[in-house]
Amino acid sequence: MTNEQLNSEREAIFAGLLAAFGRRDHEFIRAAMRSDVVLQLDGSSPLAGTYRGIQEVGPFVIALRAVLDTGRSSVSFLHSGDQMIVRHQISVHGPSHAAEMILLQRFTFDGPTGELARITVEPEDAGLFDYVVQTALGDETVS
Repeated sequence: MTNEQLNSEREAIFAGLLAAFGRRDHEFIRAAMRSDVVLQLDGSSPLAGTYRGIQEVGPFVIALRAVLDTGRSSVSFLHSGDQMIVRHQISVHGPSHAAEMILLQRFTFDGPTGELARITVEPEDAGLFDYVVQTALGDETVS
C-alpha cells in the first residue's frame, strides 16, 4: 500500500469516527481502537486526564459528547509515519456558553492492524475549553 493510500484510509477512519460520534455509535468507535488504546487530554477540566483501554476511553467519549459538537467543515490532515494530526473546527458548549475553536487530535495507528493505539486531544484554546467544560460538567469526573 502506498503512503497516499494509507493516508486516505486513515482519513476515512476519521470520517467514520466523526459520523459515529455524531450518531452516538459507540460500538463503531470502540471497533476502531486497540483494546489497550491510550487517550490523553491535558488541562484542568473534568475531562482532562489519561485514559487507558477501551473501558476508560468509552466513558470519556460519552462525556465529551455532552459538551462538544462537531461538523464536517474546516478539517485538515497532516500525516507523518504512524501518526495523523487532524485540525478540526468544533463547538464546545455549557449551560451559558458556546465557543467555536480548533481541536487538534493526534492519532497514532497500530501498523499491522490499522487500529488506533493512542489519541491525544489538544484544544487550541485550552483555557477556554477547560472553562466551558467546567461550567457544563462542574466537578464531575469521567468514570
